[in-house]
Amino acid sequence: MTIMIQKIRRFLLLLKYGPKDASMISQMPDVNLSKSAVFRDILKCFFKYNMRSIEYKKEGLWNLSPKEKELVGKKYLLRKEWSKDFFTNHRFLIKWSSFKYEASPRLQQKRIDAYCRRYNLGDHCYVGHGVLITRHHYSDEIITTGTHCHISEGVNLDYTGGLTLGYKVGISEGAKIFTHNHVVDFSGVDASKGCLKTPLLIQDYVWIGARAMIMPGVTEIGRGAVISADTCVRTKIPPYAIVMGNPAKIVGFRMLPKEIIEREKELYPEEQRLSLETLQDNYQKYYLGRKKEIKEWNRL
Repeated sequence: MTIMIQKIRRFLLLLKYGPKDASMISQMPDVNLSKSAVFRDILKCFFKYNMRSIEYKKEGLWNLSPKEKELVGKKYLLRKEWSKDFFTNHRFLIKWSSFKYEASPRLQQKRIDAYCRRYNLGDHCYVGHGVLITRHHYSDEIITTGTHCHISEGVNLDYTGGLTLGYKVGISEGAKIFTHNHVVDFSGVDASKGCLKTPLLIQDYVWIGARAMIMPGVTEIGRGAVISADTCVRTKIPPYAIVMGNPAKIVGFRMLPKEIIEREKELYPEEQRLSLETLQDNYQKYYLGRKKEIKEWNRL
């Protein structure tokens, strides 16, 4: 009902402002179309591409060929689909993120099943109450997860830039993950609404601690990494690293390189395993080479 009301309101606004815009366009020096011809084209674009007359005027559609119009129109159709999904998602979160589903295991499972259907999560995933999964700025990116992921209470997942979780990823209470940022400059041009997408891959067996934040610009968290509670991650994290602090610093690795190799043999086929050379380079670069710095930092 709400969507229908919005459509009627948009159409009434078109009838109010469309003729004025058509008159203004028809009087331009380089336009050889009558007011009625322009208005008919505005109506056609409204019904075909969901475009308002102000958007028709902004894009200069009267000057474009049918193919060029279609390319511009697809952008507005995408916005229409995104808007519909955005409000559907809003209603979904209001309903299913509620604490009331903690009342029994049956209700918990009902909530988990709803989240898995809505976001196409992997099998055997857990989703706690108050989890917010959102996408902004007319993005058409998706969220994908492996199986057996654990998303605890109050987690906020932004998949505007695209978000992929591997197998057995654990995200603790109150953690926040962002995959987009905004353009901010002081050149006098208002670019504050610009969106910078940063797709993020969180690999298998990663554990993200309570209230940790993965900031925009991070592209990957390597498999087996541990992000400590209250950590603010701003850069790519290598496999099996242990990080903490704000900004996040690598304070160690979960295992020695040779131990990781043995673990990888148990878990992955040969072509998917990490090489000993890569693991030793990471161990030297992020830990042995900074051992003194890490000890001093831990004393603070």
